[in-house]
Amino acid sequence: MRFVVILALSLAATPSMAQVLTLGGTVAGRDVVVELTAPNEGAVTGRFAYLDTGGDIPLVAVSHDGATWVVDEEAVCGEADCVLDDSGNVLEAPVAATWDLHYDSATFVATGTRRLQGGKAKAQDIALEVIAWRPLGEAESATPMSLHEHSFYLSFADGGALDWTNSPFEMALLDVPAEEGPATGLGAAQIRDVTDPRTRFAFPRVIAFTGGESVDAVNTILATQHGRMNLAAFDCLAFQYASYGLESRNSIRGGHLGDYDSELVTLSYASPRLVSWTQSGSLWCTGAHPYNHIDSYTYDTATGQPLDWSRIFAEWVPRRWGAAPDDVADLGDVAQAPDEYVWGPSQALIAYVRERLPTDVLFDDVEMDDDCYGEQALSDHMGARFAPGPSVVFTASGYPHVISVCSTDLITVPLADLEAFLAPTAKAYFPELAN
Repeated sequence: MRFVVILALSLAATPSMAQVLTLGGTVAGRDVVVELTAPNEGAVTGRFAYLDTGGDIPLVAVSHDGATWVVDEEAVCGEADCVLDDSGNVLEAPVAATWDLHYDSATFVATGTRRLQGGKAKAQDIALEVIAWRPLGEAESATPMSLHEHSFYLSFADGGALDWTNSPFEMALLDVPAEEGPATGLGAAQIRDVTDPRTRFAFPRVIAFTGGESVDAVNTILATQHGRMNLAAFDCLAFQYASYGLESRNSIRGGHLGDYDSELVTLSYASPRLVSWTQSGSLWCTGAHPYNHIDSYTYDTATGQPLDWSRIFAEWVPRRWGAAPDDVADLGDVAQAPDEYVWGPSQALIAYVRERLPTDVLFDDVEMDDDCYGEQALSDHMGARFAPGPSVVFTASGYPHVISVCSTDLITVPLADLEAFLAPTAKAYFPELAN
């Protein structure tokens, strides 16, 4: 890991005691990353994770006296060792070990011991050093649950910046050597799969473009999405502790990767301006049913954000969610309240795709076909991604669980054949269109 480099960069400023410390080091010789709240927020509390497994473990506040901090490492809540109220809520979780730490604010080093509960085993050494820090957010509290939720929110694309300033604990947790697959070709790009050995699903990276352009922007997008998915898997792995289970028996359901280890990620297109991929599988950590999905993603490398498809298609229009296909919103209204609208294909583009649906997509059931691929359904659920050529793959996804079987690729069309639907700005992404 790059703890020494990060520490050198971070120490340009001194952490105030209103901040959350991220520390790296070892517990009993095993590499860990630790996050602890500052003493002035109350008794020191936090979480830690072993870097060879991921998934954080609660450190519950016991006491602090100046530079001496004591926390209890929570144990997994089993069937018979948790104190429950009459409703089954956890009142007291088991303790695996007690950490006694001494923090030296001059050297940013914490040392101490880990004493296992209920045994005569020798105390284990703890050696940690501060590698970074961040503020405790306004919506956060000094509890293991609140700190863990910081990681949970970061597993979503809109959950905050995944970087060393906003999320040092998560960045340190993700900073482990990856397994790399063989190089393969994808259009004008050379790519390879990259796998975090702890979560065991591959996520592609671009090695090079044939034109010699930089791959940094596209790989930043791919690495960030890979990291967010890893955090989602680690969240499920950690969801076996009472402190993370909303104080209920539901916490016992975790302790696994939520089937992220079976997730399939496939890069479908990569250029210096755009990158598209699919994520498919069946994810489940808790809840009424699994998330069965075939989702497509396309990002603009200039912004690092999901592509604004209206820059490709003039026939990509705004509506309120669930509005009739012909009920297109006024752009002035959209500008005033953009979050109240979703963008999707126009009636003309929907008709173009529906007229070309292959028979193997349909169900030979008129009602089911309409629920999946009727005009209203595609108004709500039709999307797209790119493929070599360049070409456009029109997709259907995002259906309720009961009809998730509708999710599929619909048709693939050379981009040049879609000229009647293209926006003038499409040429900025595909210079070949200018010819």
